[in-house]
Amino acid sequence: MRVVMIEVGHWHATMHLRSLRLAGATIVGVSDRQPEVAACFAAEIGCPVYADHREMLAGIRPDFALVLGRHVDMPAISRDVIEAGIPCAIEKPAGVSSEQLAPLVDLVQRRGAFVAVPFTNRYSELWVRLARLEESGRAGPRAHAHFRIVNGPPARYERDGVSWMLDPAVSGGGAMRNLGIHAVDAFLHLTAGEEVTVVGAAASHRVYGRAVEEMATALLRSESGVVGTVEAGYTYAAMSGGDYEWRVAVGNCYLVDRGPMLEVATLDDGRRASVEIPDQRARYDRFAGDTLSRLQTGQRPVATLDDCYRAMRVVDEIYRIAAQTT
Repeated sequence: MRVVMIEVGHWHATMHLRSLRLAGATIVGVSDRQPEVAACFAAEIGCPVYADHREMLAGIRPDFALVLGRHVDMPAISRDVIEAGIPCAIEKPAGVSSEQLAPLVDLVQRRGAFVAVPFTNRYSELWVRLARLEESGRAGPRAHAHFRIVNGPPARYERDGVSWMLDPAVSGGGAMRNLGIHAVDAFLHLTAGEEVTVVGAAASHRVYGRAVEEMATALLRSESGVVGTVEAGYTYAAMSGGDYEWRVAVGNCYLVDRGPMLEVATLDDGRRASVEIPDQRARYDRFAGDTLSRLQTGQRPVATLDDCYRAMRVVDEIYRIAAQTT
């Protein structure tokens, strides 16, 4: 597959490059609003470099495009790619609000476009084990879940040359928009299309005093009564690594994903087991191969732009309620 990468100054660009290479893709062009950034990235790959993604799309006509960039700019870039008829993956959150994404979702639906979003935690072994238990009749009703993702301090974005992440007008918010959207998507995935209400939310700027929040938490409830809590933060005490935990409780089973380990307890047989599973890096590694395979075989992506839009609507509501409690 001939792939182009747009706005490679994004801090996830190297992760996606690794994933694309593992998938056997050939990078045939890169672009960035900062020409020197694009040139440096392209020099390591040995591919053409462009300052304007539209020129790159028209000149190369790739098989696939990976869309990165400043959140505020991403809807316009994504529209260019979709209108050019090029299948793509768009990095979350794909915009600064659900209102920005709504016209793009309509465009994708009208054109029947292939658009994936890397909610890579959908590749967690937790979902595989839960599905097996449900298929064997051993799961029981879905009861509650807790999804936590806390990474290092906001200064790391300045270190990585993406200080725009700390401007809410450009990024759409802080830890909840950037990290918490993974957790919100996980809850929406767990509740399988049900409407979700934000029961309560709070955010904090206490430690770093930045314009974007460094910690946010929310209590969610699905229409059938599944309860979920999400936590997202920039408060881990290191510039790399973090605190990650995905927890799901159903009637007969309790599953806890802590990155490289999955704990599974089942009530009917009294068993508790810990198994090694792929960590977050391995899940990103898997994304490109799975996505390109789905494109080639006519399947839909694991997560779509509509999934991102639904998560963004919930994140918008979390911010609205958190602002009332400040």
